[in-house]
Order: sequence, then C-alpha cells, then structure tokens
Amino acid sequence: MRKMNEEDFSVMAKWLSMREVLEFFGDVNSPFTIQQVIKKYGPRIDGQVPIHPYIVERNGEPIGFMQHYQLADQLAEEIQLEYGYPLALNVQGIDQFIGNPALFNQGIGTVMVKKFLNHLNALSTDRVVLDSAVSNLRAIRCYEKCGFVKVKRINSGGNWLMEYRNRK
Repeated sequence: MRKMNEEDFSVMAKWLSMREVLEFFGDVNSPFTIQQVIKKYGPRIDGQVPIHPYIVERNGEPIGFMQHYQLADQLAEEIQLEYGYPLALNVQGIDQFIGNPALFNQGIGTVMVKKFLNHLNALSTDRVVLDSAVSNLRAIRCYEKCGFVKVKRINSGGNWLMEYRNRK
C-alpha cells in the first residue's frame, strides 16, 4: 500500500468505470471520467481535504484503493454523533475496493483490510467503521474475517454500519 498520487488518476478512472466496482462503490449508471477523478481525488492527494487515499499494489501493479478519514472532522462530526460515538473517541472511517474483478474471491481483500487496520492502529485509532451494502455479502464476509462486527443498519436499512475495535 502506498499513498495515492496524480499518476494514479487514470487507473482510478478505469476502476471507477467498471460495473463490478461501481456496483458497491458508486453508481453503475455514473462511471467516472478522468476529470471527475481529478476533481474528487486531487484535493485529497494535496491534503486540502482530510481524506487520505492509498493505492494497493501487488507485485508492483495497482490492484485496489483504500482511504481513511477521521469521523469527527468538521464535515463528519454529526455523523459520528449520529452513529453513537462520543467525539472524544478517535473513530476512523474507511472505504476500499479491489479494482480488478479477476482478483475477487481470493482473500486479497481480507489481507488488504487487515494491513490497513494495522496502519490505523498505529494512529491511535479507537474504532474503525465502514458501511457496507447489505447485499454485498462478499465484502461483509471479508470484514467479519478482519474482526468487524455489524452494529446497525443505516441509510434507510440499505447498509450495515460495521465496527472494528482497536485492541490496544
């Protein structure tokens, strides 16, 4: 895993145009253009937006995307409270996907998430949360293997709020 940079815009545009990725990470009817990728991820790379994007590599080739953000940052404070977490807790939200469908169902996602959790543990994170579509059974199994538990359904019942507790 490495920090995302501007050279990754084209691979992100490719991934975010694939139905298999957009099914659970976006909207299958709205594939991303390179300009949309630059607009969304450029400020994250530059540090203008407090969301930290990474590219996952395997044998030197990009295969996936991960990002984390502190829930209590100005834009997400109400979300942290809505989810029931005191603002004193360091709660990190994460999002991720594998960009190559040929790599699905091989345990790669589990390895990615476990390594990311180790990275976040080093940041003194108390909890890590994510929201998975209720219908995304493959991802839910992955997250449960990594130690996440279902907390409650959110987004009108369409997603599971899942939580990982750092075992300091």
